Amino acid sequence: MKSQLQLNKLNSFKEKVYSFSFANYPSTSRIHKLQNFSSLNSIYVKRDDELGFGASGSKLRKYLSLIPFLIQNKYHEVIVIGGAYSNNILTASQLLIENNIQPILFLPEIKNENRRGNFLLTSLLIDKNNIHFLNQSDFSSLNLIIENYCQHKKEKGINVGIIQEGANMKEALPGALSLCFDIIKNERDNNIEFNHIFVDSGTGLMAISLILGFSYLNKNTKIHVLQVAGHKDEFNNSIQFYLDYFQKQFQIQINTLSDYELYFPSSAKSFGSTNASIFKSIIDICRNNGIITDPIYSAKLFHEGKKIIEKNDLQGNILFIHSGGGLSLFGFQNELFKYYNKYCDSN
Repeated sequence: MKSQLQLNKLNSFKEKVYSFSFANYPSTSRIHKLQNFSSLNSIYVKRDDELGFGASGSKLRKYLSLIPFLIQNKYHEVIVIGGAYSNNILTASQLLIENNIQPILFLPEIKNENRRGNFLLTSLLIDKNNIHFLNQSDFSSLNLIIENYCQHKKEKGINVGIIQEGANMKEALPGALSLCFDIIKNERDNNIEFNHIFVDSGTGLMAISLILGFSYLNKNTKIHVLQVAGHKDEFNNSIQFYLDYFQKQFQIQINTLSDYELYFPSSAKSFGSTNASIFKSIIDICRNNGIITDPIYSAKLFHEGKKIIEKNDLQGNILFIHSGGGLSLFGFQNELFKYYNKYCDSN
């Protein structure tokens, strides 16, 4: 049971975070036990994949505070930076259009025949004139290209904002912190406390928000971060940036960071890559737990997490955060059919 002092600290922290303007997107998701996952029987999954359909998963949490910020600044257009098949690009495009803000996409150039998956869905949302494809040399001067674009629009009286890759920006931090509060609610509702939490990381904001929130609340939970994109130094630099911002913005002090550990995929190591092991994990999780996972983030998290649990003989209550992204499977139909034939139809 939490002491009254701990509850007061939690409630005070929540008041500070929710003093920001928040959109009315879903911000609570359930947990349930994973079946036939490991020899341990206390492994749970948090279903952030159920927060929404198109704008889905933990990414939606970032927009809880980011969309109100964009609206308050009265942007007519918002530049969104990222990969063509990005879940964040798809999420941002939908939410911006909903709020009468024109998305302007800056993407790496791709071959026309690769218009599939998330990018095909994004193409349904965005007129081709508002999609700017950049070659590798363009990306080396991306800031200048964006600055020139914004200046050109300003001269026409058009106010332009920017969403960084993965919505990795300080205005998204208050919304991202909703994950910390929601896990605590899951613990209270189910009368358990988690000893270990597994979370995937692209640009890292969701994992970092969890580390910072638990650090301030002195939660004795180890956070295992699977970094599917970027480098260790990038993550550690980001956590220092957000730690400084967190303490300044909320006027609170973190003396010691929660215990966390970074891991990298041992299979399909490069970002966006897949292989037979990952698709085998997707099928196993479907058959055993009725959960659909994507091959870029969540399937890799479950695949690696199971290895980490067994290798290190982790004990206690363990939580996997299913961050969503299921629509990206739309771009892997050939692979799914191939591995269905290999792993399912042969049984």
